[in-house]
Amino acid sequence: MGSKTTVSLLLHLIFLSITLTDAQNCYNTGNFTANSTYAKNRDLVLRSLASNVTANRGFYNTTIGSGNDTVYGLVHCMASSSAENCSLCVNSSIQALMTACPNQKEAISWGGNPLPCIVRYANRYFFGSLELSPTSALYNTGKMDATQFDQAWSAVKDIVTRANSTRNMLAAETTDLSSTQKIYVFMQCTPDVSQSNCGECLQQSVDDYKSCCYSYQGGAVQKPNCFFRWDLYPYYNLFPQVTSPSPSPSPSPPPPPPASPSPPFIVSSPPPTSITITKGKENTTSRTVIVTTVPTAILLALEAKARG
Repeated sequence: MGSKTTVSLLLHLIFLSITLTDAQNCYNTGNFTANSTYAKNRDLVLRSLASNVTANRGFYNTTIGSGNDTVYGLVHCMASSSAENCSLCVNSSIQALMTACPNQKEAISWGGNPLPCIVRYANRYFFGSLELSPTSALYNTGKMDATQFDQAWSAVKDIVTRANSTRNMLAAETTDLSSTQKIYVFMQCTPDVSQSNCGECLQQSVDDYKSCCYSYQGGAVQKPNCFFRWDLYPYYNLFPQVTSPSPSPSPSPPPPPPASPSPPFIVSSPPPTSITITKGKENTTSRTVIVTTVPTAILLALEAKARG
């Protein structure tokens, strides 16, 4: 496309399946040409992120190059990912990022397979800086009545406050919505930001979700420095302490209804004052990625590109 069209509002809402899919944001801060020094440094940074993240407990940043060819990169695997799951998410995210943003000097990818992760690079120093945009907000098709949602949101905000006091900036908690229904909440920040910045990021994520997706029973908000998700069922294997309720003592209880599949996530349609949409292939894109690669695939692809 020759021209770029940007519609600036508050939130950028993208598609999400029941397991988070990869989504990318390509910044409009400049492009690089193929085979340039910046292009080679970008590939080296992505290769370094992929090969070093698991050895560094799921978080790693690096800088390669000098002057205008300097590239800064960061990767973070969330939800206490195993080395295997971390590698799967990071490799999937990098592949999607290279496809969606082939020549942008700055880009970010939120991965969701099989657990959430963030991969980003830029031509500017961003380590330790709080950035509240771009944002992707996603919600579940099921709805709650206003009373239930307000009750749930009060509990969610309490968990945000507690998460901000933990050193690893991670919270995976449950709370009772009713005698038969629990809420499952997961929040985490990138380790490079301060606890106060983490709290601000999570609080903004919670506010963003309520603004865009009021009454929808579950969803997620992703930002460059934090991730927030809540639902009415367990996910990511983060809630092993949660057990099913004991069966009824009645001698002849009716059989329970069959479990319904978790409803899918869809594109949001909030009021026009609560969305940010960047149109055009050159800018913000989202896609579902089926991972068929082994953890070393992205390294081989980048090495082959470097040799070429």
